[in-house]
Amino acid sequence: MDEVKEILNDMSEMNMGRKVRCGESLSVHIRQDGEVDNEIVNLSKSAGDEIVWHSSGDPFSVFFPVSPFKEQTFNIAAGETVHSGPPRPDASIDRYQYFITNLALAKSADPGVDIKP
Repeated sequence: MDEVKEILNDMSEMNMGRKVRCGESLSVHIRQDGEVDNEIVNLSKSAGDEIVWHSSGDPFSVFFPVSPFKEQTFNIAAGETVHSGPPRPDASIDRYQYFITNLALAKSADPGVDIKP
C-alpha cells in the first residue's frame, strides 16, 4: 500500500503546474441509411480524443483509406458501439475521409474527421 501511495505522489509531483486532461469520447450515431449525425468530427490529437460510433440499427463498417487511428476498419455490430481509440502519434494534422457501409444493405456514405493539434 505504501508503494502505491509513493507512486501516486510521484505522479502528482510530475504533473504539478501542468494541465493534464484525458481525451474526450466524441459520439457519432450512424443512422439506418448510413448517414451520420456528426458529418465532420474535430478530434484533438494532443488530448487523445476518440470517436465512439453507435449503430442503433443494422451492422456497419467504417473504413479509412488513410487512417489517423491504429485501425483502418471498424466494424459496428447492430445496436452496438465501437471506440476508435486516440489518433496515432504519427497521424498528420489533416482531414481524413472515411466510408461507412451498411453491411445489411450494402449502402455507403462518406463523412470525415479533422485531426487538430
